Amino acid sequence: MAMHETWAGEAYANLRRGGASAGRATTELGLPPGKARVLEALFQARPPGRGADAMRPRFARHGAHVAAVLAEGGYPALTP
Repeated sequence: MAMHETWAGEAYANLRRGGASAGRATTELGLPPGKARVLEALFQARPPGRGADAMRPRFARHGAHVAAVLAEGGYPALTP
């Protein structure tokens, strides 16, 4: 199924944020390789001051923060 140009970027970003790989998002949306490369580059681009990874907040890499969260009962997904 080919995706309408107007919705392709939003649909691609939503699939990627939902955990789909770049290849899976491309296949599900029926995107040509060139368009997929452009959308992936846009998805990976970070606005100034927004960090380097859209899928993982900065504090999630901070060992002391994770230890403090676990000490307070933690999140079920952060079990050691």
